[in-house]
Formats: sequence, structure tokens, C-alpha cells
Amino acid sequence: MANRLAQESSPYLKQHATNPVDWYPWGAEALERAKAEDRPILLSIGYSACHWCHVMEHESFENPDIARLMNENFINIKVDREERPDLDQLYQNVSQLMTRSGGWPLTVFLTPDLRPFFGGTYFPPEDRQGRPGFPRVLNALADAYKKDHTNVVENAQRLTDAIGQLEATKAEQNTRPTQPALRKICDAILAATDWHNGGFGGAPKFPNTMNLTFLWRYGSSTGFGMAQEAALLGLTRMAKGGIYDQLGGGFHRYSVDERWSVPHFEKMLYDNALLMRLLAEVLLTGKQLGALNFEDEQLYTRVLAETTRYVLREMKAPEGAFYSTQDADSEGVEGKFFVWNPHQLRQALSEQEARVFELHYGVGDTGNFEGGAETVLFIDKSLADVARLVDLDLVKTTEVLRQAREKLFSARETRVHPGRDEKIIAGWNGLMISGLAWASRALRAAEHWGPLAEEAGESSLVALDFVRTRMSREGDRLWSVYKDGTARFNAYLDDYAFMSMAALDVARISEDETEVDALLAQARRWIEVVLRHFADPNGGGFFFTSDDHEKLIQRPKSVYDQAIPAGNAVLAQCLLALGEICEGGGFDTAADELLYKLFPLLEKVPMGMGETACAALMALAGPVTISGPTAYQACVHPHLFRKPGPQRELLVCHRRTCGMPLIDAESARALAVKKVVLRGD
Repeated sequence: MANRLAQESSPYLKQHATNPVDWYPWGAEALERAKAEDRPILLSIGYSACHWCHVMEHESFENPDIARLMNENFINIKVDREERPDLDQLYQNVSQLMTRSGGWPLTVFLTPDLRPFFGGTYFPPEDRQGRPGFPRVLNALADAYKKDHTNVVENAQRLTDAIGQLEATKAEQNTRPTQPALRKICDAILAATDWHNGGFGGAPKFPNTMNLTFLWRYGSSTGFGMAQEAALLGLTRMAKGGIYDQLGGGFHRYSVDERWSVPHFEKMLYDNALLMRLLAEVLLTGKQLGALNFEDEQLYTRVLAETTRYVLREMKAPEGAFYSTQDADSEGVEGKFFVWNPHQLRQALSEQEARVFELHYGVGDTGNFEGGAETVLFIDKSLADVARLVDLDLVKTTEVLRQAREKLFSARETRVHPGRDEKIIAGWNGLMISGLAWASRALRAAEHWGPLAEEAGESSLVALDFVRTRMSREGDRLWSVYKDGTARFNAYLDDYAFMSMAALDVARISEDETEVDALLAQARRWIEVVLRHFADPNGGGFFFTSDDHEKLIQRPKSVYDQAIPAGNAVLAQCLLALGEICEGGGFDTAADELLYKLFPLLEKVPMGMGETACAALMALAGPVTISGPTAYQACVHPHLFRKPGPQRELLVCHRRTCGMPLIDAESARALAVKKVVLRGD
């Protein structure tokens, strides 16, 4: 028998619609019942592509005995973190405080007035590997709430206060960005770099694209080669590793090992958007700086093109916007869609094709996935090495590999595909729109990729128009989520910040001056909504939720990077750009005040605020605007923005000062890039 979640639009909530748990969606019915009956709330947060969410559902939420414990003692609420990132951000802090880790599934226990008193992530159905079993947790917390109520309430207040401290942006002394301080931040991030495998830290290893982006930009702006090298090492190892889908394109969520070999297989729209943008940026700026060798340039171009094709092929809705996630599992098995064994290869390929493919992608009789025969594809040997081993020339080896890849991709398409969450999220679409805009510009400059570049550029504009028209309401306000023809949920700071940057990015590549005008005007209006409805006049910065949002125990902020950049950090970059583009509006002043509040936090936790470091770097270098008929050809740097202008020549302006008119885009590009180079300390 279906429970209340059957009526929800979220695929994640619908996955739990036949559980024996008496689930409620977050809303007045559940919250009022908790108060009326003085019962604690069991809040469970996850998302549809989350493998361990599926595991906990099968082990616990489908178990009648565990469900009975939940129903008898708690009001059980299930939340899709992609619909309600405000709740997720707020209550993730509980798990961080209690266990020093977070993630999904998130399991938090609340008093009826929504204050948390216990929390964690995954709980097994019985005591296992040092983790308490879920029934033990349920019985202990239900007993404590009934028999030791005073202590539970006091603990809830302490946790609530501690969350408030984590979300605070006040500093003993606010400071503005300086180049020496930014160098220390760069050095701190470099100190955490894994110089053997690329990226940061050990297993599990996440892309952490924001920190890689800062290292690349800082190195490019200052000439600090080590920062560039660290960024390129991370990109190269990911592009060659199993975290990248070597056959179909696109990046998986993270690697379970430190070498990027075996991924957690879900694919998120935002990961691919952020990595597409960084790859494009490196291609556009790295070659001119002399920082890319031929092999890396070829690798990054191919991976950018394949990821762009993957997104347009598998994540694009018929209306033109983009879906949110692809599952890790198919047929109930994690990774089944993506892995291969030698027998499967030899069934689909000729002997020569199989040999070349196996050598290049590391497929052997002993696999690398969960101790079995299956292999997650990764680039094990270069094509030159493979050519020597199979006694073919490089051209022939390349052609054999191309044929093998085509055959295996077609064979893989006949498999049962992983599930796809077809929610359209405004902010995540903003990230992908930016990624596609940058990919369009980079691929336009690459041989053989002209049609794909054009498709990417057109798709970025169509998706932006979808959000602007189908997910908008009065006065340039946005809805956060669109599903099944209906837009819902008051938009968050990230939605406005990411969509504003998307409008600025699409303006970079547009050849139509009228379109550029409209895009910049839209970015400005969205930012003005943020200034009116999200500002924190006391603590500084901007709240994650608007002033007319549902009232929670606290208004969280988006200050630290999570899987996506911090909303405040992207907002700062939008404000800096608009301050240079627009006359009036106070955007540059707002940017200065925001960074004045954020920079002390960045100095304390640089690894958690890579996007804020990017904003601080932009503030120091100053954004540059380029106007004129071919300005789109010159906007090849993250600090360069389009500005509409009627003149026939190109005009480069920096800190409200414009140079002499220029005739060609290459001269404008060279002059503009020179202006954002930082020299010395």
C-alpha cells in the first residue's frame, strides 16, 4: 500500500512510496502532528541517485520490524535534498558536529519545534563495523525522549546554538583581499595537493573543482607555475581515470580510491558543468600562456567534447533545460552499466580491436571492481605504447581504437540504463549553462568540433530562456525546481547567483548585440532580487533563503563550497562584473563589502572556500569589459566580460578606464588579459 509520498513529484520521494514506514513529506501536516502529539521527528534526507540511500531503504525502510519502530515512536519525514537544500544545509551541520562527517543518507532526529538532538548518515540494520544498528539507535532515542526529556531538550538547544556558530560570518576583524594573503591561501591549498595522484587528500576523492580552478587562475594571473601544475595534474589524472566515463563521456561523482580508478558511479549535472567550464578555461588560456603540452591539449579537448556530447545526449530535457542526476545503479547493482570484462569485449570486438582496447583501458582477466572480473575503464597505456605492443603504426592503432569504442558504445546502449532524476533545478542549470557557454567557445577554436560548439552555444541560450520563462514568477523572482510541468519551491541564493553568472557567460559568446543587452539586463535584475531579499544586515553576506521563505530554526548561509560553489562566492563575482559593466546600482560597493566579510573566513579555511578565493583574485585583478562587434572572440578569460556598445571598433575597459579603440579581436584579447595579470606581492 502506497504512503503519502506517492503523491509527490520528486523521484526520490516516490522511491519510498511503498515503504511500510508512515512517511510524510516536509510540510504542515507532519510538523503540526509532531507538536500535537509531542513526538520527535525522524528526518531522512537523500536524493534519487544516492547509492547508500538505496541501501538504507532496502535494509531498513523496507523492513517491517524497523518500520514499526519508526512509526510507533517518531513522525517520519522524508526530504529530497535537491528540492530542499535549505533543510539539507541546515541539518548537515548536525552530522558534521556529531560525527565529523556528512553526506547522504542524512538521518537527523528533531524535537517538535525542529531543533536537532541527534544525527548521523547511514545506519546499518544491525550493529556492524563499529556502527550502531538502526534499531538500537531508534530504541535509544525514543527512550531518551520519553524518560530523559529535559536532557534531550537541552542537548537540542546546544546543537542549535552550535549550528548558528557554524553559519556565522562575523569575524573579529574584517579584511580586504591582498596579494600576499592570497599567496598564503594558494600555498595552503598546494600543501593539501596529492602530487602523486592529483587532486586533494586520500580516498574517497572528490573533484573539488573550485580549488583546482583557483590554483589554475592564480597561477595564470601571477606566473606561479606550481599552482598551474597542480591544477593540470588533477585534471589529467581525472580525465585518464575511472572517475571519467571513458566510453560515454561525463564524470562520475567521486572516486572510492585515491588514484581516481574506481568511481561512485552516479553522475551529477553540477560536477560535469564545473569540470566542463574548467577544461574549457584551461584550453582557452593555457595554450596562450604556454602552460599546455600537445598531449594535454588533445586530452582536454577530447574529454570536453565527449562530456558536452554526453550532457546533450542524456541530460537534456525535450524543452531544452537539463535534468539533475543519473543513478549509480542499474538493475539494482552499482556500476553494472559501466563495467566490462574480457569475455564481453571479445564478444563485441574483433581480436585486434579487443587487444588494442584492453591494453589502452586496462582490461585484464583480473578486474579492478569489487574483487571480481569486471573492470572500470581507465587509460592504462598511451596509444603510442599500445601501438608498439601490437606492432601497428600510431595512425592504424588510433583507427582500431575508434572502431572498438563505437562498437562497445553501441553494445552498452542495449544495457539497462541507470535511472535518471528528471527534476530541473534552476541553480544547477545555471552551472551547466555556464559550462556549455565556455565549452562552445573552447571547442569553436578546436579542429573538428565546430558543429558541437555551435550546438553547445545554442543549447546554453535555450536552457537559460527556459529558466527565465518557465521557472519565473513576478518581479524576476525564480522557482527552484521544475518537474512534470510545474515549477515549485521558492528559489535559493544559489539559483539566483548561478543563473546570473550563466547570463553573463552566455553574453560572452553571443554575436548579437541586442541579445547581449538582454542577457546583461537579466543578470542585473536577478542580482537586484538578491540584494533586496537575501542580505544579512547584521552579520554581513547573504542568506541562503529569502526574507519571505519558510521560517526555519535559522536562516542558513551559502559561504563554504560543498559539492557546488558557495552562492556568496559566485554572487561576489557577479557583483564585481556588474560593477564594471553597469553605471550605478552600487554593485562594486556590494562586492567590496561582501569580500570584506568573507576574506577572514577564507584565510582560516582555504580548502573549503576555493570559489571565494577565485572571487578575491578577481577583485584584486579587477574585471575587464570588452565591447564591440567581435568582442565575443576576445572573451577567453574568466575576468573578461562582454559589454554592449554601438562602436565599430573594440573597446577594452578596466576599472572604469577605457583604452584606445582597437580593430581586431586578437589585439583586444591580448590587451585585456595583460590588464588582469598580477605582478609581485
